[in-house]
Amino acid sequence: MRKLLVVALPVGLAVLAAILLFTTTRSQSETSDARLSRARLKRDFTERAQAVRSIPPDRLPEWQAEVAALSRWYFDELAAIRNRHPGEPARPTGVQAAEDEKKGKLKKEEREALADFQAYAEGRLALLREARYAPVASALAEGLRLDLVAVEPGPAPGAGPGLRVDFALWGAPRYVERERSGDKNVTRNVVPVAFKRIAFNFLDASGKAYGEMTGGGEPYQKLNDPERFVDDFPPGVLFGTWWVELFPREAASVVLEVSADLRAPSGAVRPATFQVKLPVPERWKLPPGTAYQAEIREAGPAR
Repeated sequence: MRKLLVVALPVGLAVLAAILLFTTTRSQSETSDARLSRARLKRDFTERAQAVRSIPPDRLPEWQAEVAALSRWYFDELAAIRNRHPGEPARPTGVQAAEDEKKGKLKKEEREALADFQAYAEGRLALLREARYAPVASALAEGLRLDLVAVEPGPAPGAGPGLRVDFALWGAPRYVERERSGDKNVTRNVVPVAFKRIAFNFLDASGKAYGEMTGGGEPYQKLNDPERFVDDFPPGVLFGTWWVELFPREAASVVLEVSADLRAPSGAVRPATFQVKLPVPERWKLPPGTAYQAEIREAGPAR
């Protein structure tokens, strides 16, 4: 009996080790296949988006329909990848990844900033996934498309009432930069687009210039690396938010101009200027009797 145990125990351990090795190898292979499928899907999404983002800005319903169709195809393909690879482990959120990287020693301020960006990324993703992407205006420049996703009043962070301007920049390139930090190789995604200036030129009811509000173009919040927070985020779309002062009551319409610099792979800088004209509804204006200060809200959370 003892001799049988001496023989059976090593054999059993060897079989168990072989099963564990097979399971681990299969899981790794499934994860690798799923990631490869996602990479191909994101490449296809970028190419399809490039083919339609040059639709003239005055044909917004057509552009909106194309974004809805493109998003529906993308999320259907993602679901098919998950069905083909059910054993693929879930990817961590940005907060979870930071917690793991800092081994649970993430500072409260860092965690709150990351959680804010996590919610922001999930909210932007929902616009595309739920077919709620409906820009109010659009402009083209240097192969890029700037959409004003929404313009609504609200309590500005750290200030009083303000106007929130949500935007999406389609076609924004992204580079992967690698550098050595101590004994680690650090990889980060860089979007080589710098917003230099934002200007609001107000026109009165007769169409004459009334005044303007200008400031640095850097947004209050900008989602440079959405896949850090949501791994399945579509590529090539940069979401962001500006906060500005409510408009003067005399404004009947406004011409919004955004200036940006796009850095090419060669290092050369290509300026891009986007311009849209919009009527000014009552909800965008200051309450009666309120002084107009022409203020751009630029302060933002840590990125």
